[in-house]
Amino acid sequence: MTEFQYAGVTSEGKPCQGSVRAPDADTARLRLMGQGITPVRISSDAGSDAPSAGGARGLGLKRKDVLLFTREMAHLKQANMPLDRALSMLKETADNERLQTFIGKVEESVRAGKSLHQSLLPFENDLGRQYLVLVRAGETSGSLHVVLKELTVQLEADDKLRNYIISSMTYPVILLVVAVLSVIMLLAFVVPQFREIFDSMGDALPYATRLVVQFSDLIRSRWMELLLVSTLALYGFSRWAATPSGRLQIDRALLAVPLLGVVLRNLQFAMYFRTFGILLQRGIPMVDALKIAIDALTNTVLRTDLEPLVETVKTGKRLSSGFGLRHFHKTSTPQLIRVAEETGQLDATLLALADRYEEEGRRTMGRVLAALEPLIIIILGMVVAFIIISILGGVLSINDTI
Repeated sequence: MTEFQYAGVTSEGKPCQGSVRAPDADTARLRLMGQGITPVRISSDAGSDAPSAGGARGLGLKRKDVLLFTREMAHLKQANMPLDRALSMLKETADNERLQTFIGKVEESVRAGKSLHQSLLPFENDLGRQYLVLVRAGETSGSLHVVLKELTVQLEADDKLRNYIISSMTYPVILLVVAVLSVIMLLAFVVPQFREIFDSMGDALPYATRLVVQFSDLIRSRWMELLLVSTLALYGFSRWAATPSGRLQIDRALLAVPLLGVVLRNLQFAMYFRTFGILLQRGIPMVDALKIAIDALTNTVLRTDLEPLVETVKTGKRLSSGFGLRHFHKTSTPQLIRVAEETGQLDATLLALADRYEEEGRRTMGRVLAALEPLIIIILGMVVAFIIISILGGVLSINDTI
């Protein structure tokens, strides 16, 4: 008999871990399932891991794959199609091998007698904890097709917001890149054409002209070193940003940026309240819903600030009493949540708050972009004008000397 260490999920959806004695990993898995525990990872004392259903680390599913799977499953389940048949049909119509593999593994687990929630557990890294919790709630309440529809709407909304941010930032980023390249081209190819003329002047050149010429010489003679240093700096920054302390400092700095910090904060709160509201609508306990909603936040500073809400609710206090945070003290959010608690409309109020924060985020982003584009053009114009005026100043100083 070998003692296996396991990590899994109870029938109530709570994570658990411990040990079980069995002759092999498969027997250990069966014993755990008999106890109402769905194993996610099983390993022996020797250190060999045995994932519960293959692919526990995820298949690298893209968001469009998850959206396609959820949307089609919602349609098929609404038509009262059996789960295994629906999965078989989806596997045949999947448009890429990655999605076919995912659906195939889920179908195999379902045909083995597991629920859809249990079959999706090994793919938590791809789907997210909120997705799995809602699927479990839908199966428990007998409204799986309704939950899948809600997940489809949320995934589409998240995808639409992400595409909006990307499309909104594309032009300013292109403009910034063109501005930087334009300045580099001027310094690397235009300024050197006047070098022979300026060399005869020596220290008699204006200071601005000498400064531009020195920058030009630096770019032409040290471009490989500059490129290497820039690459190493970006690599070091990315490694530092991946650490918990680096991520925390970057998130704090982003929130402190004028206007941009407001946009990020509003969009994060929109995601938080929408997740929280949907979970409450599906009957998830408030403490669990709070934890999952906090996990949905990508900004570590906001996540840290909102974590005390879990303890507030655990101690029996009202949820609204924990919203006296610096992020909400100048808003009506705490009052709206307090009224919603008294009237029993908390889930609807949270979803309304999500829509309001998202709308405010979009509106503020529009103002940021409206100011960013002319700002980049003005800065580019000032830099180019400085270079041209410096060159003209050097030429005029030569005429004055002559």
